[in-house]
Amino acid sequence: MKINTFQRVTGLAASGLLWTASSLAATSGSHYPLGAEGVKAASAPPPGVHYRMYNTWYESSTITNNDGDRLPVGFDLDVYAQVHRIVQITDKTVLGANWGYNFLIPLIDQSISITSAGINESESLALGDVVIEPITLVWFREQFDAVFGLGVVAPTGDYSSHKAANPGLGYWSGLVTAGGTYYFDQEHSWSISTLSRTLFHGKQDDTNIRPGAEFILEGGIGKEFMYKGSWMLRPGINYCAYWQVSDDSKDGQGVNAKERKRAFGLGAELNVFYLPWKLQANIRYMEEFETKNTSEGSSIILTLTKSF
Repeated sequence: MKINTFQRVTGLAASGLLWTASSLAATSGSHYPLGAEGVKAASAPPPGVHYRMYNTWYESSTITNNDGDRLPVGFDLDVYAQVHRIVQITDKTVLGANWGYNFLIPLIDQSISITSAGINESESLALGDVVIEPITLVWFREQFDAVFGLGVVAPTGDYSSHKAANPGLGYWSGLVTAGGTYYFDQEHSWSISTLSRTLFHGKQDDTNIRPGAEFILEGGIGKEFMYKGSWMLRPGINYCAYWQVSDDSKDGQGVNAKERKRAFGLGAELNVFYLPWKLQANIRYMEEFETKNTSEGSSIILTLTKSF
């Protein structure tokens, strides 16, 4: 269901580190951005057609090693991602669930610099790797929603192993989605949600390295309020957690295949829904911590949703 909104620079060894564009390009990447969906991550929209636009601003001046320590290399990463998504949930049922599908088209703008290596690269707004999810199953129950999905990420964005700033990651990915949202009351005002993503990757162009599989959790707890009859407000606390769960297929230049990535994030959000227009706006802040072999930073995500 989700999107490649930004590249994460990852898998960098603490000692004997070879800071080159090739080593960054060979190890960077996840096709899934941390904290993309927020408080009700596992709640799909009702039957119909929905358009969603994600705007993500991510910045980091920290990159960590296998012990979680900051590397003193003068690292700086700035990314803006604009992702366009179409979702259709149908009235057709499979295994008691509504069947749906969705696809996402990301546009990526990024700059990266590493003072110690003389790297200073940028990439203007360019097509990233497109996500297609032909199977989405959604169960709507009285006090519980559940979702299961199967998708694929195509390497449509430009990628070069000789560059540090790439809008694409250079490999195919398979995506398995599963999660649920529980409502504490019949009015569905209080909710708690958890969504999991598991990604399996093909071999990367140029490097012939197969990145290790990834497991990601995100969600949160929130409370909805009606305001003046036409507005619905939902403040909440959101979280995310990321683990690389298998090794890369082989070492890369300056990269140890056995050093796996890890990251956690915590933040807050506000969702505003104007009911007469079926229009929503969600603003979210996320701070990362306890990372290993990856960047550690913060993100602001503004998501606009129009239902038809």
